[in-house]
Amino acid sequence: MQKSNLLIISLVFFSLLSINLAAAGDPPKMVGLAIPEAGTDKGWNEQGKAGLETVAKKYGFKIELAEALGYGDIKPTLRDMVNKGCELIICHAAGYQTVALEIARETGVKVATIENHQGVTAGLISDIDTQPQGGSYLAGWLAGKMTRSNIVGIVASGEPPTWNRMSAGFAQGLKASNPTSRLLYSVIGAEAYSDAAGAKRNTQDQIAVGADVIFGLGDGASFGMLQACSTKKAGDGGKAWFIDVIGDKRQIDKADVLLSSVVMDMAVVYEELIKSVMDGTFGQQHWVSMSNGAIYLLELNKAVSPTLQAELKTIENKIVTGKINVLDLPGAVDLHKFLDKTFPR
Repeated sequence: MQKSNLLIISLVFFSLLSINLAAAGDPPKMVGLAIPEAGTDKGWNEQGKAGLETVAKKYGFKIELAEALGYGDIKPTLRDMVNKGCELIICHAAGYQTVALEIARETGVKVATIENHQGVTAGLISDIDTQPQGGSYLAGWLAGKMTRSNIVGIVASGEPPTWNRMSAGFAQGLKASNPTSRLLYSVIGAEAYSDAAGAKRNTQDQIAVGADVIFGLGDGASFGMLQACSTKKAGDGGKAWFIDVIGDKRQIDKADVLLSSVVMDMAVVYEELIKSVMDGTFGQQHWVSMSNGAIYLLELNKAVSPTLQAELKTIENKIVTGKINVLDLPGAVDLHKFLDKTFPR
């Protein structure tokens, strides 16, 4: 009788333990996403929104979206997300670094920041950063093969670590594929991420002095870059090609000048976040990179020959396997030194 009771107690105990373990492995019921611009920008903000929607569909959680927040004080918005039951809040902008940490520590709700390695805290704060230079190397290689004038341009909406890494990777790939090419580099302004008018002027200026391929680092500003390439012919009367970043603007590319884009698939990294919540390892550094499949070139324009497409696949494999070492230059000072050395004026 005693053995029978002991067996029953044991069975009940292990059943309860199994239930608790299952609960510990559940995904959050609601995840908040804070983005500075509209979630339809064909770039950083849309990739964040679309990526979280993909992961939410897979894991069955609800999304509390706050978009077009700008870069002011978003604490009230984040507190509202907490009050609504968000168990994780993704602050999808480097400009939200400080406020995200404050809200996490104030409320105890998990947050994910952008480009803030120092804030990572076990169980509370994860960070997402980008390693897009490999994808940008491919874009630079493509530009070096597609240019007719031998002049290629980079138009940047600022010099944050992500853009600097991409500029350096692009320049390195361009030099490798076309050693005699020239590179133009211009910055629209400090944090001019949504300055489409300024982006258009800078792009037109580069085309006017001979550039026939433009790599645009712009968020919302990239619409101005695409417009400039769509409306201004290159010096030889042909197309001024545009290579975009982060998203997919093919639907609005009526002039067919979009060569490709260095896509950042945020669903890959967001799924890593959700899995870390589920397995109890939340509070890590995550990377948007080629190594986890989050960075790749958008389907190439039909003008890119099959031979060049195959060439790019070979280069991609060499980057992933480490046979090509792409520089990681997040700082503006180091970037400018590299550009001056690699493409002396």
